Amino acid sequence: MKYLLSAALGAALLAGCATHHGQIVQQAQFKVDGGKTISLPMVRGGALPAENEDYKIEVAGYIASLKPGDAGQSEIRQSFSFFVKKSPTLESVRIEQVDPADGRLQLVLQDDAPVLKSQSWIGKTNPVAATREASPWLYSSGNSTFLFKFTIKAKDSPAVVLYQPSFFNKATKDAYMRALRVPASS
Repeated sequence: MKYLLSAALGAALLAGCATHHGQIVQQAQFKVDGGKTISLPMVRGGALPAENEDYKIEVAGYIASLKPGDAGQSEIRQSFSFFVKKSPTLESVRIEQVDPADGRLQLVLQDDAPVLKSQSWIGKTNPVAATREASPWLYSSGNSTFLFKFTIKAKDSPAVVLYQPSFFNKATKDAYMRALRVPASS
């Protein structure tokens, strides 16, 4: 039986403002689009949500279904969502992961028939094994920070690009590793 654990990178890590719980907002530097550098707001607990007058990122992170003691049967997938502040008809949503070294883009998710539910779009990738080979970042020491490029195209409007950092902390990685270990015999 698999146990569902969430990285809780959704509302907990993406919600906030400059004074959210008294945390200081710092500008983190990221290379994007072939090497251009941008600054995005981060607090100690993670990233603040990217937003503009039309959209607000709600989730950009990982969720897992872990089978204790069996990384090969455990799965990790990326999960994304954004809130639509107006009522456009969406034509497409493209999400790419930005390589931290040089800003190169890797396609993560392409939705050419996006559907809104309660003004939100939700997308998930296919699962990958929670093994060292398939998910090496999970086995790395320390925190892991990812950057995703959301390209949202609404009918009769130019495409909108939002960059969203995603923070996966060491404590959560450690909890996943504990769950993946073979349980002790009684």
